[in-house]
Amino acid sequence: MAKAFCLLNHSLTNNQIAELKEKFLVSEIIYPPEELSVSWSQIPATESLDADIIKNVIAWLDNSEKNDVFIIQGEFGSTFILVDYSLQKGLIPVHAVTKRVETEEVNGETVCRHYVFQHVCFRKYARINDLF
Repeated sequence: MAKAFCLLNHSLTNNQIAELKEKFLVSEIIYPPEELSVSWSQIPATESLDADIIKNVIAWLDNSEKNDVFIIQGEFGSTFILVDYSLQKGLIPVHAVTKRVETEEVNGETVCRHYVFQHVCFRKYARINDLF
């Protein structure tokens, strides 16, 4: 059975875990060490990427095997590099697809909007050749 390596800024919900088990036959979910999780959530806003963060994620993925799932979302440039890496390694990179539900409350001159993000599914990252 497959493992899922989860590189998000939050823990998975029960619905997400159920989908991983049912759709991707995942038997184990692996979260990164706290230090890696913190560095992933605070990637510096600089002109060039921090190669050490990328190297640390790749080192964390060393225990992954072909067809393991890699759940990844985050800073676009770093995510792109790691999706490319995981596709080359034979992993299944996915991202969460959500539906945004908005409510609005008007109280005099104050308007307050609330957004709730509901999980719809995990979608596989794909190369352009896989789509056409």
